[in-house]
Amino acid sequence: MKRPFPSLLRPALGLTLLSVVAGGCVSTSTPQEGYPLVSVPLTTTAEVEPGQVAQQAADGMIVTLGDKLRDREVILPASFVDEGNLEKTSPLGRLLAKQMASRFTQAGHSVVEITLRSEILLKKGAGQFVLSQEAKEIRKTHKVSAVLAGSYVTARNRIYVNAQLIRTNDGVVLSSNDFSMPLTPNIRALLK
Repeated sequence: MKRPFPSLLRPALGLTLLSVVAGGCVSTSTPQEGYPLVSVPLTTTAEVEPGQVAQQAADGMIVTLGDKLRDREVILPASFVDEGNLEKTSPLGRLLAKQMASRFTQAGHSVVEITLRSEILLKKGAGQFVLSQEAKEIRKTHKVSAVLAGSYVTARNRIYVNAQLIRTNDGVVLSSNDFSMPLTPNIRALLK
């Protein structure tokens, strides 16, 4: 024969269960200070502005950059490339580079904007990314200290982006950030 819970214990048991269930829903971990997480939740159905996400990612890079780049050192933005074909970019790749470069400018960094017939891209070689020939010439002419570069990968319903600020004289990554966005119709259109 089952014995029912005494009536005095029922409210206490209910509160205990409620606190256990609610406690499991609350995260106790906190992100590292000064290292903002940039991503759009998977459940988002509203349209996402790629520029806004790119600027948030740039803000994170600026925070982690600190004083690794001195005043008056020049940054050259390179079009972000498709990870599947590092010699190919898209309107989205150009937009991401420009939006992030804009944020670096707003933060007080010197950014050089150069319009060329061909894209300024990073190419893969010898196991590492190396600057294309055009970018090497620009580095010499404009005394560019760092290149803002990135790549993206398109998945079924998201696009994943990696952005890096690379020192030109030795290839050291001064700052980087990874972020993602849902693959909305507008973003799909920018990939063509």
